Amino acid sequence: MIEVNNLVFEKIDENRVRVIIQETLKLEGKEDDKEVSVAIVPKEEIRKINNKYRKIDRATDVLSFEGEDNILGEIIICVEETKKNGDIFEDELKRVLIHGTLHLLGYDHEKDCGEMIKKQEQYFSLIKN
Repeated sequence: MIEVNNLVFEKIDENRVRVIIQETLKLEGKEDDKEVSVAIVPKEEIRKINNKYRKIDRATDVLSFEGEDNILGEIIICVEETKKNGDIFEDELKRVLIHGTLHLLGYDHEKDCGEMIKKQEQYFSLIKN
């Protein structure tokens, strides 16, 4: 199950969000029954979360927090920061959803010498949603 909580005024296609995460999990061979929660939050909220958990006092486009038991984890997205990543918001949203999902699966782009980003871009081209 993938739960989407949109806490901003920006219209987000929640079904598309679910499909992108499901397809990423499928490409990773992780099609199990674990739950994923997605929160779309304002810039100030993601800044607070980033500061609290990563000690970085600035907004970011996406944060991921791994879960336990039947919960794979939570992906938190800031629309305002995501829009800064490129000209087409739908593409950038897809990219941060893939990125966040890979983090939930244990990938770490700061330690893997670019392998996570390569996989992210490969999945971006494979997922047609």
